[in-house]
Amino acid sequence: MPLAILRWALLVPLLTGCTAGAPSGASAPPAAPAPNEPPPKIRAWMDRLTVPHDYDPKTGFIVARATTPLPPVIASAPPLDQAIADAGSIRTVIVFVTADRCAPCQQYKLDAIGNPDVVARLSEPRFLPTHLEVDRSPQLAERYLGTQSIPMTYALRDGTVIAQLPGQRSAADLLAWIDGLPQ
Repeated sequence: MPLAILRWALLVPLLTGCTAGAPSGASAPPAAPAPNEPPPKIRAWMDRLTVPHDYDPKTGFIVARATTPLPPVIASAPPLDQAIADAGSIRTVIVFVTADRCAPCQQYKLDAIGNPDVVARLSEPRFLPTHLEVDRSPQLAERYLGTQSIPMTYALRDGTVIAQLPGQRSAADLLAWIDGLPQ
């Protein structure tokens, strides 16, 4: 066998062994995300959002680039402490807790809170809807709700939490929750 062919015969297995990666049947470890890229679970959430947003690698939050306006029935409502005083024991206060920085909160406002059927239900006399932006009023969140988790929806009667709905929800989920509240 000529020397050049012998060298090639020895070199090919060596090169393919170096470039083939993991042995047959073994799986390679998952690649780590780039430093400014979100982990796969966060990426899955981000892919569902239609509101403008970014990922903040320092905090791990999905950050909104814009805020979604509240429907007038909520935007014109009194602040939480005044809503509790105004509602007395007759009306149920529905509190939507969000933050301007929170992209899932903005999506919740867009999809569910601003939904015409939800707005119609919240306009019924038995409810007094309000909004709490936790970054501007953390003391109210702690005082009446005991938390600053976002997005969250609470129902209060006589200033006491009687039900809560955590997270970003669909309009159908929100309506079902409202309809299930005690009268």
